[in-house]
Amino acid sequence: RTTRLTAQGEVFLNEARKTLASADRAMEMARSSMLGQVGSLSIGFFHWGSGGFFPSIIREFRRLHPQVKLTLIEMLTYEQMEAFQAGKIDLGFTRPLEPPYDHILRSELLLNDPIVVAMPRDHPLAPGPVRMADLAGERFVMSERLNNPTLFDLIVGMCTRSGFSPNLVNNSGAWSGVLTLVEAGEGIALVPSGVRYLSTPGLVFADVEPETAHIGISIAWNPNNDGPVVQNFLKLVRANKDRIRNTAV
Repeated sequence: RTTRLTAQGEVFLNEARKTLASADRAMEMARSSMLGQVGSLSIGFFHWGSGGFFPSIIREFRRLHPQVKLTLIEMLTYEQMEAFQAGKIDLGFTRPLEPPYDHILRSELLLNDPIVVAMPRDHPLAPGPVRMADLAGERFVMSERLNNPTLFDLIVGMCTRSGFSPNLVNNSGAWSGVLTLVEAGEGIALVPSGVRYLSTPGLVFADVEPETAHIGISIAWNPNNDGPVVQNFLKLVRANKDRIRNTAV
């Protein structure tokens, strides 16, 4: 004699199989999550500071971890600090941490970006290199101090040590705006070398001699939110530190 399931049994069997498959899937996802292979990651960045290495790092991470959902948000340093506090980002390519964030977040220095001179291509001092003392009579365009007071004060300090105060004629809230003003002939600008990734054909960037100042670029994260996905991204960045440093050369 043969036996067969009742109609109700068939329904139960189908549902039981679905339940077992879901359980297996849940266990597999849990294992993947523990390894940082699935999940989500929100990263704050400023293009002009990380333009030399950021795109390749992101492409490599996507290749290694295709099931991790990446959210990339362009924001200034102070905006990143606010985003960390609000839980909107997990990692940030930013400037070295300052109080009080240096006690709240963790960071690692990736490179020291030298300060260079941005000027119109037809400027008498182009293509450089340029001595700071030669800039004493120049008109200056600068990024607004609110966006990065450390960088603003660093640039003013470079001028002061060379015996003059910068003749500030205009400023902008974005480096793209600073470069537009420079290209328009409003003045020259002292900028981090990473800004050259926003350059147009009408601009040149000259080294400062005999010695320039530098400003750091770091990767920061919240130690209370450094799960496997964050750790996998940090591992990739650390493995590429030499290549990242070379972008400032």
